[in-house]
Amino acid sequence: MFFDTIDLPARRTATQTHARSARIRKAALRNAEVCVVGAGYAGLSSALHLAQAGYDTVVLEAKNIGAGASGRNGGQVMPGFAADPHALLAALGERHASALWALSTEAVAMTRALAGTVCDIDPRIAIVAADRAGHDEIERAVAVRRDVFGDRQIAWHDAASLARAVAIANQQGGAIDARAFALDPRKYVHALARRVRDAGAAIHEASPALRLARANGLWTVETPTGCVRAAHVVLAANVDNAGLAPDTGRLAAPVRTFMLETSPSPLVGQALTGVAAGYDTTASLHYFRRTADGRLQFGGGGWPGRMAPPLAGLYLRREMARVFPQLAHLPVARQWSGLVDVTTDGLPRFAREDGLIRLLGFCGHGIALATLAGQLVADAIDDQSDRLALLTRLDQKRNWPTAAGRTAQLAIQSFAPSMARFLKLASA
Repeated sequence: MFFDTIDLPARRTATQTHARSARIRKAALRNAEVCVVGAGYAGLSSALHLAQAGYDTVVLEAKNIGAGASGRNGGQVMPGFAADPHALLAALGERHASALWALSTEAVAMTRALAGTVCDIDPRIAIVAADRAGHDEIERAVAVRRDVFGDRQIAWHDAASLARAVAIANQQGGAIDARAFALDPRKYVHALARRVRDAGAAIHEASPALRLARANGLWTVETPTGCVRAAHVVLAANVDNAGLAPDTGRLAAPVRTFMLETSPSPLVGQALTGVAAGYDTTASLHYFRRTADGRLQFGGGGWPGRMAPPLAGLYLRREMARVFPQLAHLPVARQWSGLVDVTTDGLPRFAREDGLIRLLGFCGHGIALATLAGQLVADAIDDQSDRLALLTRLDQKRNWPTAAGRTAQLAIQSFAPSMARFLKLASA
């Protein structure tokens, strides 16, 4: 069974035991300059950079720090977007696409600096071709990154060369990104939270934002036990902001993905000798990372919507055995699932209007991009730069038609292979 939490006592660390902030007092009205909704990477980075710029900032978190995607992802930090470089270039043209790519490489560097020495940073990520189509896709992406974007940190490897770095079954070559790295995602989100508090911002956990209203040039954010009134609001809870921003459901669709973690074994290090992590080009997108204590974290699958499909645990174990047959016998220590916010074109959906900023649609690339987004938000509010406009002016019209339409489209176009395997297991 996949639980909706991975906060298991056996795997807690010192960075996760920081005492929770008290809820906003009942009937209290807290005035602030900025209210941030969501204590994941985007919200915490926004709060950090705003507090460092001198703004009185309050963070509201419905559950606990890192409860959403920021605390349960695959830990891969890489430049770019879910849209591959060739698609980015075709959609936006060379000037805009190159500017966005430069932002994404800046995001990787910023994440590494903020992570410091406490987040188990491990260099290099592999992009693995699962078949001939994947081979051609990665070759094309490498060419655009190197020749158009000037990114020399990515290199193509044939199957024999790639096998010396990562021992994956049936691969057909791929690329290794020397700029990219892996980290422990939960350690990172809690490291950000410590920085936020040290900068003077307040984080209120167990304080869900229920309603949002604007009057006399100010926003009021209502929680069950009090309100925050602020000139600026940053919505940074991804698809969980749907109740505050009604169009969220058309901008990004929730897709549930699944992860497991094995017991420690020296075989994990032997399987990933030259990279810290990686992912492949299958439709269900297998992704993996070696941990600091010698475990394999493996994820994949995709199920449109918030509910988990039947037999997800068995499905994921079988997928791991297909990709890493030499590790198939390792015991699974724990498993979990989480939501990814997916857009139609693999590009984010940021918006800014009347003091309200919405950060949405990271499509699985949220560690670096969300970290940088916080700096862009702070700069925009402080009138230091308008680089946020590089993202807010992306075409917002290529969205899902309806909730039912997006589920059907995702099922048919993106996740049909993994859904078919789920259903085959369920009917066996």
